[in-house]
Formats: sequence, structure tokens, C-alpha cells
Amino acid sequence: MRWIPIEEQHLQQILDWRTSEHITRYMYTDIEYSLENQRKWLSSIRKNENGRYWLMEYRGELIGFISITDINWRHKRGFWNFYIGDLKYAMLAGFIGAYIYNYAFKELGIEKLIGEVMDINEGVQKLHSKQGALAVGIYEHHICKNGVWHDVYIFEMTKERWQEVGSKFNKYIPQVQI
Repeated sequence: MRWIPIEEQHLQQILDWRTSEHITRYMYTDIEYSLENQRKWLSSIRKNENGRYWLMEYRGELIGFISITDINWRHKRGFWNFYIGDLKYAMLAGFIGAYIYNYAFKELGIEKLIGEVMDINEGVQKLHSKQGALAVGIYEHHICKNGVWHDVYIFEMTKERWQEVGSKFNKYIPQVQI
């Protein structure tokens, strides 16, 4: 799997994914279908020294988005986020955690990654648990989407814990273009 930098020519694809029902239903916010707003977003993430953002490419096809955000470089922690935009590659979601943990811990020097998952996204909750992330809490009544309040589950993986539970995933190293 390759992770490539986001360029202007990718913005239409990202906008289409991000506003699709199978993705936006699990996101904290809904965005306007606006290419101009996507350009502003791209400009802002390019200036953000506390975030890393990529598109995932598999066998020559763009399949989704992945990021590490809100990185605190002093305390070496951040939040990781992803979505599979192309549903024919949904089965790869089970390996995304291994790729991000290996990259963040081995290449970026991060000590802890945090994942937040809405209560309705049971598949990603299971993904975190299966890869050994600890469920450390719940933000109750945290996100209001379409008039419905949702809890958000918090998962954490430390570098030390990944060294214990992640050895079977050592081969999952993304090819990251900077």
C-alpha cells in the first residue's frame, strides 16, 4: 500500500468520498459539496505542522484517506483517522491500523495514537479491539448528527503495547511519499 500526498487534482475524488453516505454517516461533521471549500481545506492542511494527511493507493487505485491529526510533538501523541472511499476495497480496512501504527511508531517517533469512533460505527470499534487497542473511555452524548446524539468511543495504542501485540503485523509498512 502506498500513501501519497494530497494534491489539487485529488480534491474532487475526496469531496465525492467525503460526502457519500457510507462515509459521512460516521463523521462528526457534514460538509458542503464545494470544491472551493476543498481547496481551502487543502491549503490549511499544507500549513498544519501537527497533522499528516495522505490518500491511500492500492494496486494503482486510490482507495481512501488516512491522517494523523492533532499531533503533540512534545508528548508524542496524535489521533488517527481513515476512511475507505472505494467500497470494493472495504476489506482492507482491517489492515489500516497495522499500517498506521507501524508508520507512526517507527517512522514518526509517535508514542501513542488515539482513535475516536462514533457508537454507530461498530465495525471500526471491532477493528481497534482486534488489533489490540485499548478501549479507554466513552464521550457520552458527544456528537449530534441529524438531530440524534451519539456517544464516541475512545481507543488508544501505545508504541510499547504495539511492540507486544503487533508483531504479527510487522510486514504492513506503507510506502509513504512525502
